[in-house]
Amino acid sequence: MLVEKTKDGCCRKCKGCVYNKVHHSSHTEWTDPDNPCKVLRCEAGVVTVSDLQCYTPCANPLPPEPGKCCRTCPECKINGQEATDDRDVISDDPCLKCRCNKGRMTCAKKACPVLQCTPKSQYHPPGECCPICRGTRVLMNVPKSCSLQALFIWEGQKFSIDKCTNCTCQNETSICQRSACPVLDCAPDLQKSVPGSCCKQCIMPEEVKTQCSQGGKYYEDGQSWKLDDCRSCKCHRGMPSCAMTRCNVTLPCAAGTQLVHLPGECCEKCVEVEGTCMVFGDPHYKTFDGKIYTFQGAGKYLLVSECKSQSFSVRVANEFFNKTLKSLVLTKRVAVRFGDLRLNLQQKGRIKLNRKKVNLPYKKEGVVHIEKKNGNVEVILQNGVKIFWSGKSFLEVMVPAVYKNKLCGLCGNFNGNVQDELKTRRGHLAKDNEISTFGSSWCVGSRSSCAALNRNNRARTSVFNNHRPEKNQKNRCKYLSNPKLFGECESKLNYYKYYKTCKMDMCKCPNGKCYCDSLMAYARECEKLGVKVPDNWRLESFCHEENVRRPKTSKRPAYTPADIERIMRQKNFTRTRKPLMIH
Repeated sequence: MLVEKTKDGCCRKCKGCVYNKVHHSSHTEWTDPDNPCKVLRCEAGVVTVSDLQCYTPCANPLPPEPGKCCRTCPECKINGQEATDDRDVISDDPCLKCRCNKGRMTCAKKACPVLQCTPKSQYHPPGECCPICRGTRVLMNVPKSCSLQALFIWEGQKFSIDKCTNCTCQNETSICQRSACPVLDCAPDLQKSVPGSCCKQCIMPEEVKTQCSQGGKYYEDGQSWKLDDCRSCKCHRGMPSCAMTRCNVTLPCAAGTQLVHLPGECCEKCVEVEGTCMVFGDPHYKTFDGKIYTFQGAGKYLLVSECKSQSFSVRVANEFFNKTLKSLVLTKRVAVRFGDLRLNLQQKGRIKLNRKKVNLPYKKEGVVHIEKKNGNVEVILQNGVKIFWSGKSFLEVMVPAVYKNKLCGLCGNFNGNVQDELKTRRGHLAKDNEISTFGSSWCVGSRSSCAALNRNNRARTSVFNNHRPEKNQKNRCKYLSNPKLFGECESKLNYYKYYKTCKMDMCKCPNGKCYCDSLMAYARECEKLGVKVPDNWRLESFCHEENVRRPKTSKRPAYTPADIERIMRQKNFTRTRKPLMIH
């Protein structure tokens, strides 16, 4: 590209163009206001002027719309391929582009712009219509002159760069006339170059075929068929002519959406993401909108429900791990309601459906699908709600985007606003220091039943309190910052909040593995962000299931030599008697 310095002399940019005394930046395109069929494009000091070549692949095209050049087709199809409002469709001729607008399709072909770089520096990307320049070059600006490729031309001089392109130097800009080649209504194999012509022409064989053969199948003349979600073909005079949807470069998706490839779609698109709520540890909650808080209340609570119709609900039963000490509360059971379905998820992966035990996998067509993977229970309801239950104390509920702003409970309302997550059952917005009030309002049944369980248990709720583990306790939470386990995720998701919940649980951890729920929450969040979490994170952090049985021991107690001496003195045993077995 021909570049020039900006006025401040700081940066360089591609040289613009002057056409009819109006300056145009490089890489810009416009149409002649008096002739919508004339297209002009500026590329690094060169203006390419060409006429659009219209193409109407339909029998009864409609007149051009006001201010437009080409006629339109009443349907959005070319060679069997559907065009959409946001995607171009290209045929065997990559320079022909068709686009649909409000159910009508317009197809046109433009000439490739004249490039500033020499032919040796031009690169033609596969499948693209026009070549592009590689690299840049800086030329000295000579007043009243033009530079084009390897040519140096004075103002007003006419010249040609090939037999199809005629140029004139005007206002230090090369103005080049180049015609677009017409769209050929034949297969690529029948398009041939003709001596003395700038464009290819259709050279038809003497014998006209009425069938096309592709992939071992035969198609009649005029018949269309689909190759895949992006490509379709049509039989034309015995040769297949194909069209392909062109996927545009997609900008980063907006907040609350993600780029996905939907089944049956050719191109990826930004769609609203499903909401995810998690319950883990001594219970910590991560709402659908991303707020993490801690509510350590025992009892039964409404986790999530569709507020108005109550078409489904998920409830949790939180119990003290040690009913005497009342130092730790864990989610022990989950109750799911969906229509006439009553599903109870219990400890160790036990399942009850309408009060009867079920063996997994279980499937009721159009209602529910339940299976167990790696010791975890996964439930998929017909409405798209998914439930992940570890069989111990980790729970995850995922809801599709159609439930946005329709939910209530401890998981929040799923409206995209993290500031109003703590709404009580009566609609009061609680503050962060009122977590107990918020959580208690979602007690299932009478609030007194939950209050009775927690009466002797001082309110231990907080957003993130500072806790210190016991002196001799290992800091298992350090695994969250282990680069071998979660290192790739740290750039996308800060582990700090999960580290805080982990430290809280390790404070009064009864079995040494209370940190595992926080690690699992962080791992699943990382996976949702597209990070590949190593499968061995559970093993490396000692969070895996220990299926090894302990060796059997003798029922006889083990004695030390000191125990034997003491027993012998008490029983007046003599040294000559048979000694007790020492283990």
